[in-house]
Parts: sequence; C-alpha cells; structure tokens
Amino acid sequence: MPAYVHVNLRVIDSAKQAALVPRFQAALKEAGGQILHFGPVAQILEGDEVPLPMAGVFEFPTLAQALAFYNSERYAPIKAERQEAQQARMFIVETLS
Repeated sequence: MPAYVHVNLRVIDSAKQAALVPRFQAALKEAGGQILHFGPVAQILEGDEVPLPMAGVFEFPTLAQALAFYNSERYAPIKAERQEAQQARMFIVETLS
C-alpha cells in the first residue's frame, strides 16, 4: 500500500536548500519515491496552530520503502544538510487499501 511522507517547513538557509535539492530528488527517485507536491501552503482550513509556510508530499510504494529511504545511508548526509537548511515537521501515513 502506498505511503505518503508529509513535511511542513520553513527554509532558513536558501543556499543550502538549493544545493541539496538535486541530490534529494535523485535519491528519492532511486528509492522509488516521487514528489507529489512541494511549494507554499495554499490555505489554512482548520486549527489554531499556524503552519510553516511550505509543504511537501512524497509518495512511496510502501511504508517499508519510505522508512528505508529515511533511514538509509544514501539519504543520511542529505538529511543532515536539510536539517541545517530547514525548520521542519515531518510525518508519514500509509493508505488503507
């Protein structure tokens, strides 16, 4: 069943962010993932907590593949750079069928 990684973020270092994007995209593709959305939050529908200004949704064929990517040696240095370039909240969901 497909799994979706959701990220809500604010870029805090645009140069670092720009530098890591091509490597992130290549690693994501190698892991079987794809970007469904990456861009500004369009509109707040409910809730009192203000989201960070950007959002991303990444699809993987399975939850196991998403977790393997997140914990992989290939992604580890990219993740470290991303954590310097962004303030982020991230979670994953798995479809029911």
